[in-house]
Amino acid sequence: MTALILSAINILTKPLGETSGDDAQCSPEEAVSAALQANTSSLLEQLEEDRALGEVRRLREAVRAQALWFSSPTGDVAWDFVQECLMLLLTLARHLSAELERFQQSSASVPAEPPAAEAPPPLSPDVLSVAQQKALSSALQFVVSLGLCPYLAPGVGLPLAHRSAFGAKVQKLCCRTVQEPRRRLFTTTTVLLKVAALPSLAAVVFMQHLNDLMAALCQLGYQTECVKGSDAEKVLELSAEECQACREALKGLLRNIYQPIVIQQLLLLQNGPKKVSIYLQHYATCEFRDGTDARKYQ
Repeated sequence: MTALILSAINILTKPLGETSGDDAQCSPEEAVSAALQANTSSLLEQLEEDRALGEVRRLREAVRAQALWFSSPTGDVAWDFVQECLMLLLTLARHLSAELERFQQSSASVPAEPPAAEAPPPLSPDVLSVAQQKALSSALQFVVSLGLCPYLAPGVGLPLAHRSAFGAKVQKLCCRTVQEPRRRLFTTTTVLLKVAALPSLAAVVFMQHLNDLMAALCQLGYQTECVKGSDAEKVLELSAEECQACREALKGLLRNIYQPIVIQQLLLLQNGPKKVSIYLQHYATCEFRDGTDARKYQ
């Protein structure tokens, strides 16, 4: 089942060059958009028609029924693609969590026997192969590039255009004005944190995208903007409870992730754009797990 879910992820994240349009006159952004749409359509079609993916489809539908944020199609090709990526990542996380729970229960119920000579211990079902980790990494890169970075405010995080040539194309593709950019950023960030709740998946998520997640949580938890016609400041699009949840999630990352890595990422953020440095001041007084005051590292 794990292999089938990852095969569905591979269908969705197939290299864009393999599905690019035939029109040589289209712009790079139009070619990327056409490829994303083709990959999304290919996934949905195979989920419906391929009997081997029937169980993946059923589990995905169960996850979708609980995903209140999901709305497809939205008319935004990039966001529709991101939503499908997020759905498959949640499907993978739910499946691995269930398999791991069954594995732990069966291990606890079976009396321990002396290990046979040269017999390896049973492998946990949430362990991914190198190829499977590569597929997961590709999906995460698409999600962060299309569903997180474009919705960061100017001055927060490293702009996509500064990362790669593909990032520049994506930034132009996603630069259109949307009604709820912070809601989309909140959706992507919270789903990635849910996926990272499973340790085997957290290693991949945080190894590659910890800096992006911290920047997103800074913005979601602390960004305010003045409402026109009012002197009061109001956090747009998100409720007070959602903003507080983002602040708590950020504190959780600071406490629970290996401290030298956290300090490195904080220094990168504080030495970067001014706006994210301002957000960092709001939580710089929180304590690390060992009781060290974060202000010492400013």
